[in-house]
Amino acid sequence: MANELKDKFSTSAALTISLGGLADGAGRQSSLVDNSASRDQDVMIFVKLRADTAAAPDADAVCEVYLLRGDADATDEHVTDGAGASDAAFTPLNAPLVGVVTTSGAPSAGDVLYGEFLIHRPGPTWGIAVANRTGQALSSTSGDHWVRFVGLNPEVQ
Repeated sequence: MANELKDKFSTSAALTISLGGLADGAGRQSSLVDNSASRDQDVMIFVKLRADTAAAPDADAVCEVYLLRGDADATDEHVTDGAGASDAAFTPLNAPLVGVVTTSGAPSAGDVLYGEFLIHRPGPTWGIAVANRTGQALSSTSGDHWVRFVGLNPEVQ
């Protein structure tokens, strides 16, 4: 009987990032995830964002999701675009684009936007950044937004 290599999924976990009230044109980075113990080879990212409840976003506008990687150096960690270790304001410059969450062609105030993305080989520490390009701030209610991740590792079965 031949063995098969199948993905083993970790438990879904929240990624710490404060997206409530994120202004149009602004960006925010998540806290970094230490990948040294789980050594996830791939990471699935799930994003939920809610448009401002008072004003509709622009049609076909986007929120961009970027990957941040760190080398986990104990003395002077290198992180993409000089990002920090914690949830904070951030402007992506050279970070690789993971994907975009797009508004509809006829958006309404309070629309909920979802995105799913796959990150291959995230590195020893990793996180994401979100840049709002919707023409309006995101909902100011923090509970209207979340980012979760699931690690994937191959397992012989």
